[in-house]
Amino acid sequence: MTALQLTNYDFHINENKSAHNCAAYIGNDLVVRRGQEFNISMTFNAPVQNGDRLTFIATLVTSSGGGSLLEYTFSDSSSGNSWAAKINANGSPSITVTLTTPADAVIGRYLLNVQTNGGTRRIGEFMMIFNPWAPGDSVYLADEAERQEYVLQEFGLICVGEASNQIAAPWNYGQFQENILYITFALLDSSLNFRRNAKEDIRQRSNPAYICRVLSAMVNSKDDNGVVGGNWSGDYSGGTNPSAWNGSTSILRSWNQKRQPVKFGQCWVFAGVLSTVSRAMGLPTRIITNYNSAHDTNGNLSVEEYYDVYGEPVMESDDSIWNFHCWNEAWMRRNDLDASYSGWQIFDSTPQEMSDGIYELGPTSQRAVKEGDVDKQYDTRFVFSEVNADVIKVVVQLNGRKAVGETDRTKVGQFICTKAVGTDSYINITNEYKYPEGSPEERQIYNKALGLIGMSAGFVAFSADGRSASNQRREAEVSGAISVPGSRKVGDDIEAILTLKNLTQKAKNVTVNISAAAIVYNKAVRRKIFNQSVTVTLSPNEGNGRGIPACLSCIPSKRKKKYEKEIPIKIAYSQYEKLLTTDNMINVTAVCQIEDWGDLLVENTIALNKPSLVTKALGPAVLGKPMGVEVKFTNPLPIPVKNCVLTAEGSGLIKSELKKSFEVLEPDQTMKVTLDIEPYVSGDKKLLMNFACDKFVDVKAFLSIIVTEMSL
Repeated sequence: MTALQLTNYDFHINENKSAHNCAAYIGNDLVVRRGQEFNISMTFNAPVQNGDRLTFIATLVTSSGGGSLLEYTFSDSSSGNSWAAKINANGSPSITVTLTTPADAVIGRYLLNVQTNGGTRRIGEFMMIFNPWAPGDSVYLADEAERQEYVLQEFGLICVGEASNQIAAPWNYGQFQENILYITFALLDSSLNFRRNAKEDIRQRSNPAYICRVLSAMVNSKDDNGVVGGNWSGDYSGGTNPSAWNGSTSILRSWNQKRQPVKFGQCWVFAGVLSTVSRAMGLPTRIITNYNSAHDTNGNLSVEEYYDVYGEPVMESDDSIWNFHCWNEAWMRRNDLDASYSGWQIFDSTPQEMSDGIYELGPTSQRAVKEGDVDKQYDTRFVFSEVNADVIKVVVQLNGRKAVGETDRTKVGQFICTKAVGTDSYINITNEYKYPEGSPEERQIYNKALGLIGMSAGFVAFSADGRSASNQRREAEVSGAISVPGSRKVGDDIEAILTLKNLTQKAKNVTVNISAAAIVYNKAVRRKIFNQSVTVTLSPNEGNGRGIPACLSCIPSKRKKKYEKEIPIKIAYSQYEKLLTTDNMINVTAVCQIEDWGDLLVENTIALNKPSLVTKALGPAVLGKPMGVEVKFTNPLPIPVKNCVLTAEGSGLIKSELKKSFEVLEPDQTMKVTLDIEPYVSGDKKLLMNFACDKFVDVKAFLSIIVTEMSL
């Protein structure tokens, strides 16, 4: 009897990748989704008969090498959720084999071997990922438009700015670009879990919830030498300013090459990279932006903000409110929780607080957050505070006494959004996270959450003498707000208005201490611009402007509401020019000391708009043909800008980042640059551009380019 020997094989890479919605993965590797069959052709040295025994074995391999950690033998039956091989033998040396994998198989890189009476022969390698198209997979997503957006889309919009000025910044995920999937698996193999117990870690890679938790830890560099090093200091020397990144691919490739954290990132960078590796593995993933996002460090579902009488922050608490914060969501069935908690799951790689001893977060059920079920794993309590914490403002008097002010129940989580499906815009999803502010349901949920952590409504963690006390609300006697008419851009003189209103029938003397500071978006840096004080008298039922110095005289207005007084706040460009951080944000605070009542603290953050890039394609985009893209930038400042650099990247358009430089750009001078690109993938592609100089670092734009396979 002739020993059966394999002489040739064909993985039908293009056909199988296309059938598995994996055609976009660049390279000659076979990428398949679990729970779905794929075909290979094999040729032997002799005819294959039905009685010949062929055994197929898949062995999971890791980037760290070593012996076999997991091995599966394909059965000859395709019944059930199993590893199965169906052999179409007809007495010919050439056969077709249909391989099927379980819908809950471990994802990763596999070596495929075939065993015959002539021995064992290695056929090749395939990479298996999650399958949102397979109903049996726990990441199954029924809507095809959502699968196209959350799995196959390489372009994203990440919202930044602040609640009243939302800015959608482009991001290139590039999950299908060369070697990115390999790097993603290498990232799993670098985790603490793998290093501690490789076999147990590998076994759990069938569970998308487990994968999310590991990735949330590995994308930040805390604990495990992960991908991105965070920096919120305002000083980014020794690395790249977080605002300058256009996408994830260069970050991931740099980490893979050096196995050292890439410097630097902030929340949207962490979220962008996390989306890339998650989508590369087949997880339906999106980025969420939460405006006025609470960082509750002590877990009491409240944020305590301390200020001195001049409006300067006092570090009595590590709690904070970020102007915005970005995290990720993945769609999955939660097999570890009640079925009602399935759906979108929050996971976050920005290192804020430890969970299970390391910097990781999630997956947290979005529904658990909305319903206040803060006892559900993982990290639901922390995420609930991010979107729905109460804010308690405390003014520290000159004698050290703490005056507890009003509790703001509506500031946190003012607007929550994500990129819209199928369009280059974003949508409001606040109601997916919380009931409407001011509604009975919202307060009921908040009180329910307090009860689950052993606290009762109406109490705060401190009082003026440092002991717990009831946070009884006093009837407000004066209201205040800081507004900024119109929009403002970098280089403008800023005019804000503090509006005070007497709510009583008694005249009120108010001493107002106003401060302004340039900040980073999470307020970790505060560079003082100015402090000034004024005393005003609010007459009962009217405001007449008496007692205001000439520099802060009231603005006359026939349409001014009764009982209101407007105090202008002016900040000249010359005052903030050298203090502005790369986030282009100025925080204005007013502490209003009200006669016979107490302190009212009012604040607002002004996000200054940046100038724009003007882009256009110079001719049609044809696969494999050179084309040009024109980019213009005009210096809007009254002074020259220096060290001008334009960078561009785009999956399917540019294989490596393009860069053009200018030494100086004079006031009102326009820089015109032509970028030469050669599209290598057809379809709707995006070219992302970032302009930086000594005064701006994150002037961004993107251009949609339809790449055809032939000239029209």
